[in-house]
Amino acid sequence: MNLYVELFGYLGTLLVFISMTTSSMKKLRILNISGSVITVIYSVIISAYPIVFLNLGLSVVNFYKLITESKKGEKQ
Repeated sequence: MNLYVELFGYLGTLLVFISMTTSSMKKLRILNISGSVITVIYSVIISAYPIVFLNLGLSVVNFYKLITESKKGEKQ
């Protein structure tokens, strides 16, 4: 496998890991979305479709929560 493709996959994993160490929910969601999208791309390249579906789902959930939490903050 191409070294750059592998490193790209590790970058996605690292971003998801780092997201779990943050104390801010906004940072967590942004880092998690970024890592999940990178992992989706990597998983498509290596044809790991169960991982594609998982990370697509995580991206959608985190994006939805990020938007709804932002709207709640605007109303207060």
